[in-house]
Amino acid sequence: MQRSGEAVAKVRDLTVKFRYNVALDNLSLEVGKGRTLLLGSNGSGKTTLMRVLSGLHRPTEGSVEVLGLDPFKEPSKLYPRMLYVRDVEDLPYMLRVSTVVELLSDVYGAGRVERALKTLGLEEHLFKRVGELSKGLRRRVAMVEPLSSNAELIMMDEPFSGLDADSRIIIARALSRLSRETSLIIASHIPLNLGIDQMVVLEGGKLTYNGPYNEAVARRYLAWMDALT
Repeated sequence: MQRSGEAVAKVRDLTVKFRYNVALDNLSLEVGKGRTLLLGSNGSGKTTLMRVLSGLHRPTEGSVEVLGLDPFKEPSKLYPRMLYVRDVEDLPYMLRVSTVVELLSDVYGAGRVERALKTLGLEEHLFKRVGELSKGLRRRVAMVEPLSSNAELIMMDEPFSGLDADSRIIIARALSRLSRETSLIIASHIPLNLGIDQMVVLEGGKLTYNGPYNEAVARRYLAWMDALT
């Protein structure tokens, strides 16, 4: 668990309601620096928590702090320091991979982007359009930005969902090589060979586990326990 003063995210008495559905129920939690695995059944509140931490969904009640900032009051200070990778595909299908590389190079530098491209095995796909790629390759293209960004915090919602084994392994290895100065919060049903520092489990919008990686607890939520080695 994190030591005092090393939390990258804090929520206090956090409640999120959607009409008659309570997605998060009076949740209080600190997420420490390092690698955090977020687990829970479908509908447990994982994505809602990610959206609140990223400033995309305002809570009904409670307080939120990410990297020492309020994501709703200080987004211009927070967003240059963090990234949220959603479980949907945002890249236009007509865009060429080379165009994605050019755009990201302008933001993060060509050297960083080229290294990410090589790590993700995308060099031979540079001149293809995003829509011509398999789902696994499209997800790898989406991973170029977080690998290039040098962000202090990267949050990922189901980054391995629906991917072939090769893409899962390539992305997991790429994430494992990120600097330890970059903290990760990953919601996943696929096991992660990343050296998990903290495991958080939500059920029914409530916190049911918060501590070091616990395989007995994780087995209730993870599939293919030996898939990533």
